[in-house]
Amino acid sequence: MSPLRTQTWTSGIIKEARETTTTTSQFHQFCMLHDVSGSVYTPFWTDFPHTDIHLAITPDVLHQLYQGVFKHIVNWCERTMSSNELDCRIRCLPPAYGVRHFKNGISALSQISGTERKNMAKILLGCLVGILPKQGILACRGLLDFIYISQYSTHDDSTLKYLQDALDLFHQNKEYFIHTHMRDHFNIPKFHSLLHYVQSIKLLGTTDNYNTEMFERLHIDFAKEGWRASNQRDEFPQMTRWLSRQEKMTSFKSYITWMDTQKTSNLPPASPPPHKGMPNTISLSKSPTHSGKLIRDIEQQHHAPGLSARLKEYLNTLLPNPTSSRSALQHVLPFDCLDIFHSFKFHPAEITDDQQQRDTIKAAPANSKGSSRFDTVVVLHGESAESTGLSGTRIGRVRVIFKLPVSLGQGMGQTPPNWLQKPLAYVEWYTNLKSTADPTHNIPSNQYPSELYAHP
Repeated sequence: MSPLRTQTWTSGIIKEARETTTTTSQFHQFCMLHDVSGSVYTPFWTDFPHTDIHLAITPDVLHQLYQGVFKHIVNWCERTMSSNELDCRIRCLPPAYGVRHFKNGISALSQISGTERKNMAKILLGCLVGILPKQGILACRGLLDFIYISQYSTHDDSTLKYLQDALDLFHQNKEYFIHTHMRDHFNIPKFHSLLHYVQSIKLLGTTDNYNTEMFERLHIDFAKEGWRASNQRDEFPQMTRWLSRQEKMTSFKSYITWMDTQKTSNLPPASPPPHKGMPNTISLSKSPTHSGKLIRDIEQQHHAPGLSARLKEYLNTLLPNPTSSRSALQHVLPFDCLDIFHSFKFHPAEITDDQQQRDTIKAAPANSKGSSRFDTVVVLHGESAESTGLSGTRIGRVRVIFKLPVSLGQGMGQTPPNWLQKPLAYVEWYTNLKSTADPTHNIPSNQYPSELYAHP
């Protein structure tokens, strides 16, 4: 890495060009040979002794990382493994919370937005495992780690070291793309900008202080809506006038709101709204998708042959004097039907803001309208489970969402006092996660179970 430029060095190049050249073309050529703009004779910052203009070029997560570096990664991967193969792998990914499902792949997308790039970045590394060699995966992982770590809302010496380590990992393995003839060199300005992220964060704070993404919305307000309000002829004066009027109307609305608050300021304060508390974590529809569905039909249509056995074991735990699991399997279920739901919604608590998010988990068999869908979930399964990381969790596939019947069959007696009327789920557990992630792609792995075994 060459030494960082200073105002003294840049001013010296321009001064030397003025003294050693006699024509404009010679001046321009001399400056360009030193990678300095040859169109400026006297920079505006010449008399700013306490300002380093070179530090004014700050990192930009949206345009440098997602629309620049990541765009190159995707292009190289598509050429290495073919766009059809990458699309096929992306289409095979199951729907997941917080992740967009590209049901048609990504190769046919045009005018890709920053949000789409972010969703692509979440799934790319997993789609490369098993087809790219170790060196290629390490190079891609290094850049993806760099993209995510650079967006931390807080940084210290440790996280900045992680950021530098991720960049070093890419540089140690980037030769893979040259050996596969994806690139002849890496003299790309947006890749060069990665070298300055650590310094910029130390000097100017985290990257959310100078990320241009927050202003992207203004393209719609200031450009697109203004264009639509014009007659598309000599549009700039019309757009300017329209924006000016919008600002005046907004100011007037603010004044009216202020006047209304002044009028009501002498009234007694209104009682505060009742505290709503946290929303229910899980919610179902008021009515089941299928009421009183035979258990044998559920086992067949939901591919859950062990449902009866697991129900026997579960109901045995509700008895005042439970027997052994082996003995419980010999008993007959006190009912033969269940109320079945094909989905439920959950509302994860947000820590950063008040925006409520919601996602849907489905366990629906195939029908005339479409194929089956049984979603994979990460379940908090132990006291060590936390909001981040996979410690204390298990991964499984939801096969059946149901409620126990309100009453037992004829001659079966009364339901136990602790008989649950809350929704239950029959989950097909995957094998436990390995204690350490793969050192190449750093993704925890497990296996699909050879036999169906789950708990409601």
